[in-house]
Amino acid sequence: MSDTTITLESRVHEAIRQLRDLPGSLEAEDDPTFTVEQVNLLEKRLYEVRALLEGEDRSQLYADITLYVHDLLAKHRQIAAIWSVEDVQEIRPDLTEDQAWEVLDLVGDKHDAEWGITWTMLQDVADALFPRPTSRRRQP
Repeated sequence: MSDTTITLESRVHEAIRQLRDLPGSLEAEDDPTFTVEQVNLLEKRLYEVRALLEGEDRSQLYADITLYVHDLLAKHRQIAAIWSVEDVQEIRPDLTEDQAWEVLDLVGDKHDAEWGITWTMLQDVADALFPRPTSRRRQP
């Protein structure tokens, strides 16, 4: 597990611990009625959890999501290859995130299960959707 994953995981565990430490008077009832103080405490904990999760950069969250997905699949004895917009941008750095997502979305819909998804396929689909500008040489 990477240091980044451990950091996010520990922050999420801390947020969950804070939620568990809420007073017992907040436990679920058939028709709970909360006091203003209880609502304020819940909102504070919600903002703390949100701040912990939003404080991470996207690449770190991507790594954590990938790890989570692989762990979940393993529990069901399944596997999956995960491709991201960052992968598309690695071969086509000129594409925006939205354009890279369009490439992934089309590849996900159209790939051949016999061949899977490859770097070449990503390149071909990216070039088909977003042709590279051709450089024109000046004529003397």
